Amino acid sequence: MILSNNRLFGQYVLFMLLFVISPLFSQENDEDRRMINKAREMAFFSPNEVLRLTDHLLKKANTADDYVTVYLIEADINTAKGDYDKTAESLFKANRLINKVNDSLKAEIVFHKAFLARTLKLYNQFDNYIDYVKALEQNEDEASLKSYINIKLVLEEANMLIDQENYNQAITVINTLDKESKQIEELKLSDVYYLIKAKAYKGLEKYEESYKYYDLASASYLKDHKSTNLLTETALVSGTADLDYFNKDYSAALNKLIRFLKRLSDSENNYLLEKINNRIAMNYLGLNDKENHLKYNDAFLSYNKNVYDLETSAINSAYNYINEEQALNLEAKENSLKVVVFSALGVFFLVLLFGNLLYFSNKAKKKRLKEIIGYLEITNKLLVDSVDKVKSISPKKLSIPTETEQNILVGLKKFESTVKYTSKDMSLATLAAQLDTNTKYLSEIINKHYNDNFNTYINKLRVNYIIEKLKNEPEYLNYKISYLAEESGFSSHSSFATVFKSITGIAPTVFIDMLGKEIHNKKA
Repeated sequence: MILSNNRLFGQYVLFMLLFVISPLFSQENDEDRRMINKAREMAFFSPNEVLRLTDHLLKKANTADDYVTVYLIEADINTAKGDYDKTAESLFKANRLINKVNDSLKAEIVFHKAFLARTLKLYNQFDNYIDYVKALEQNEDEASLKSYINIKLVLEEANMLIDQENYNQAITVINTLDKESKQIEELKLSDVYYLIKAKAYKGLEKYEESYKYYDLASASYLKDHKSTNLLTETALVSGTADLDYFNKDYSAALNKLIRFLKRLSDSENNYLLEKINNRIAMNYLGLNDKENHLKYNDAFLSYNKNVYDLETSAINSAYNYINEEQALNLEAKENSLKVVVFSALGVFFLVLLFGNLLYFSNKAKKKRLKEIIGYLEITNKLLVDSVDKVKSISPKKLSIPTETEQNILVGLKKFESTVKYTSKDMSLATLAAQLDTNTKYLSEIINKHYNDNFNTYINKLRVNYIIEKLKNEPEYLNYKISYLAEESGFSSHSSFATVFKSITGIAPTVFIDMLGKEIHNKKA
């Protein structure tokens, strides 16, 4: 499949879509549905071009089904671009119409939300979405849709198990679909099915089995999809390159990865660029090519910073949208309650009394919900864990001499007792130089002992530092947020506020207000 040819084909199809698609696509005739399906598939091939098409489709939309279809295409476009912030926005717009669309679209909305939750590691929300779809499946009367939902459920749950490195269970779950191979093929989900098996066997270090399923996934992908999906291709290339790396065939891995990196030259997706540059750097390290290792590792670190910023922003957006969804649900219940109350006013006084009690009860629940929603699903973003909580060493991690590891840990403890982390110039390379070690060792030890990457480690120290200042030096409660950001080492007011909320679960202004009231009450 040649990218330039695909691009020309995509532009031709877009041209035809814009001028041929019927204004009445809400009638859902076969030709219009084919056009919409083509636009959906091309979202992962030519996102910027398809984005122009969605504006056209929104103008032609007449029903809730029409609008949701376009919003889901928008979500796919933003996912292809690695902009999960906008993905969340599109999905929230779709979700506002979820009670007005057919069961098929209901399932698609929630599957998209489950994918986003899994990607952002919002595991509690992922479970909630899966439970919703399971309930939808149980109540579904249409056999074909019921089967489709079940297949998608199994694929999502197996992917989640792989994300959590539970490879044996992932294989057990995915194998339940072995008898559904014909329908999986008809739904053009064979590449996803085989990819899951390939990743699971790779995790179990059964490399021959993994190679086999990567080959099957690649063949299914080429057969079922005329348009390029860079997310799928990245999974295929990085997966097989990993197998080459594990077999110490670094040259073969580099040949795949560097060739694929050129295909990503026009991509805006920092997640994909981070993944490929990281693997290239590791393979050059395997060849002891320090110059190229440094070159691609620097690129990886640059994309890694972008990914961290994008992910933090997306998580905050997801929290906000979850909050809004809960508020809208409560508001809908309250409005429904009001109708019942007012219709019963002339019938029975006790109904009015009972209705008012429920109304204020719901209002109190809504207020409480707003207070706690920011705390949901951030267990992986608490303040810095104790160094004594050591995770077991994965066999694929770097092998660091025990003495070196202990020296670095001692150095980190000394570093944490200073305020050097508040320097805006602090970086992984800078700290590694101060501790007289290399970035790989330092990054590995932070990951292992703190369960965080370097950026999160530094940001937690900074947030913890400013919290201690606010607690112990009351004058800090009167300082502007911009000063607190500067004091703790953040580059801007907005980045400080975003990181503070992602770690503590509440905005700095709210935290300062709460702390001020607590101090005042203690004095009183």
